[in-house]
Amino acid sequence: MPTSDARRIRRAEPEEAGELETLQGRSSTHWGYPPDYFDWAGAARSIPDTYVRNNPVFVLDEDGKRLGFYAFTEEDGDLLLDKLFVDADEIGKGYGKLLWQHAIQTARELGRSEFIVASDPNAAPFYAAMGAVQYATKPTAEPSWTLHMFRFTLSR
Repeated sequence: MPTSDARRIRRAEPEEAGELETLQGRSSTHWGYPPDYFDWAGAARSIPDTYVRNNPVFVLDEDGKRLGFYAFTEEDGDLLLDKLFVDADEIGKGYGKLLWQHAIQTARELGRSEFIVASDPNAAPFYAAMGAVQYATKPTAEPSWTLHMFRFTLSR
């Protein structure tokens, strides 16, 4: 993984929402999904500025380039790692792990002892390698695509 003094993880700004949505779309191409594959997911794929304003969203950037980001939301009282995406050209360089480690610290700062991850099937091995435990799968509107549900318990 390249090193740089200019690499940092910082809170996202609402005006970056469109760029994060684009990065999310590019990241999905790494797994071979065609550009319109997730149209069935509707608003779940959009990132409006209110999403960034109202949730903990953090960006990994280096020398002005956004390499990845993650976001937490709350769902039924649970903390949900709603998004963790690395730019398709940067996958496999350790940036996902950096974001994951930062997310763990953020969850601690939010006073949580665990969080949930709803994972793309292709990313499930990553979350398992990070120590998350799969506890279920959930069907989606697309019969060929199933969410893999993970729980990660923070160590003390």
